[in-house]
Amino acid sequence: MRDNQKEQNMKHLLPTWLQHGQYKHALHENIVAGIVVGIVVIPQSLGYALLAGLPPVYGLYAAIIPVLVYAFIGASNTQAVGPVAITSIMTAQALVPFAQAQSSTFIALAAFMALLVGVILVFAAWLKLGWIMQFISRGVMAAFITGAALLIITGQIKYILGLSVQGDTLPHLLYGFWQQYSQINRYALAIGITAITVLWLNRRYSLLVLSKLGVPHYVANLTVKLVPIVVVVLASVAVYQLQLLSYQVKVVGDIPAGLPAFTLPHWPAWQQWQTLFSSALLIALIAFISSASVAKSVALQRQESFDANKELLGLGLANISAAFFKGFPITGGFSRTAVNLEAGANSPLAGVFSAITMALVLLFASNWFYYLPLAVLGAGVIVAATNLVDLHTLKMAWHSDKTEAWAYVVTLLCVVLLGLQLGLLLGLFFSVGSLIWRSHQPHMAVVGQVEQTEHFRNVQRHHVTTWPNLLLLRIDENLFFGNSESIANRVWFEVNAQPNVKDVVLIFSAVNHIDLSSQWMLQTLEKQLQQRGIRVHFAEIKGFVMDTLINTPLITYWRGSIFSTTQEAADALKPPVKEPEYNL
Repeated sequence: MRDNQKEQNMKHLLPTWLQHGQYKHALHENIVAGIVVGIVVIPQSLGYALLAGLPPVYGLYAAIIPVLVYAFIGASNTQAVGPVAITSIMTAQALVPFAQAQSSTFIALAAFMALLVGVILVFAAWLKLGWIMQFISRGVMAAFITGAALLIITGQIKYILGLSVQGDTLPHLLYGFWQQYSQINRYALAIGITAITVLWLNRRYSLLVLSKLGVPHYVANLTVKLVPIVVVVLASVAVYQLQLLSYQVKVVGDIPAGLPAFTLPHWPAWQQWQTLFSSALLIALIAFISSASVAKSVALQRQESFDANKELLGLGLANISAAFFKGFPITGGFSRTAVNLEAGANSPLAGVFSAITMALVLLFASNWFYYLPLAVLGAGVIVAATNLVDLHTLKMAWHSDKTEAWAYVVTLLCVVLLGLQLGLLLGLFFSVGSLIWRSHQPHMAVVGQVEQTEHFRNVQRHHVTTWPNLLLLRIDENLFFGNSESIANRVWFEVNAQPNVKDVVLIFSAVNHIDLSSQWMLQTLEKQLQQRGIRVHFAEIKGFVMDTLINTPLITYWRGSIFSTTQEAADALKPPVKEPEYNL
């Protein structure tokens, strides 16, 4: 009995998908999916490491242990995590002021950044801050990702041109290209343009062509995903056979064989720690929102539940593990997850085999990438980044929400002109500022009675009956300190516009909260209107709002009436209907 209890306790320590034997379903598909993802993302991982300012091999390191950790703890069954473009470029921009790219100091700081990001995410999980994924509006997020994509694309052009341009803003990068224009390597340029063309045509047309040729959908998808590997192989062979190293074509070079060793993260100086912490906060926020967005979308498609707080924990521990195994900040990736799903993954077991595949490459095939030109890695990142450019959101916002559209424009300009972190902060400030601006101008409507009904509608939208002595004013927002003055001003405006009014009815059908400042405003307003011979009444106060207000001075000393419905208020306060006079 005791042994059975012990076995049950040990079983509960396992992830849900292992407890329930979920991995046994479609076992073959998960193994294949893991191997496919592991192979397909090798060029991406190498490229994203370069994007982060690290030697290419560190992209492979970041795709082993963190992937295993997320597979056992993460919230999603099918999401693939690892290095992605956004967090990679944010890491580079955060660390460039402190060390030279690819130096030992830079590598150590990248691992420490992963540790900070992980700790922040775990702490957020402990506080159950999963709701934070709603913190950034769609316009700001889309603009940030688009701006980052433009910076990524522009930054990768240096590999296509064979240059060594540095910069974290669009003006800096463009100025660097202008300065080094005469040093363009035409061989690297030819390789890069060819790779971009092939990769773009493959992404745009290959699936369509293969489908028309009658190739099964699964095989066609797999073929399209494996084309980048073919490009990598052919480019490496071309560099070797044509001896392009003698023409200064830059290649990946030596990739150390073997798995990343356990290493304690380097703790920087206090001044550096403070600066890095602010950058880590932003990276953690973007990493979580990106990962949660992908995971939640996939969960909805598969009709599965999604726990945002569990995602915080899984992603946080994955980043902490990256810090101890020569990694850098990682998150869930759109392209990685898409490959995982298309390859047939339906459990985290696919992630396990993806990590195993990456480990086998490092153990036995690391020398295969020596002649891989950096121009091809740059081309792969450029083509991948083009999918991040989101102009559709701007178009939608421009037609439906001008404030959100301007938030998009401001964020985009700030990101490309001032850098990722400052651009994101300014975008957030603009978004919060616009929210405050909109909230301080609450929607209110003068209403009248629709003829022969008990319905009351906006006088500007419907043909309704009103009365000169009675003002019916509906408030469609919660009342708080930020809009209480605007509400009072609107009441006075309508009262002055209707000089014969004797009764004002404030309709609270859409009000879910009235804070202390608003209670004080209503008391003051009632006293001031009373002095002008105008009575103020309430109608349609919700039960739970009245429960809060019942013992407050607002209700205790209120001299007007409180009506259950607007109809009741109108019947009580509108002028009586005159009986027709008959001459006998």
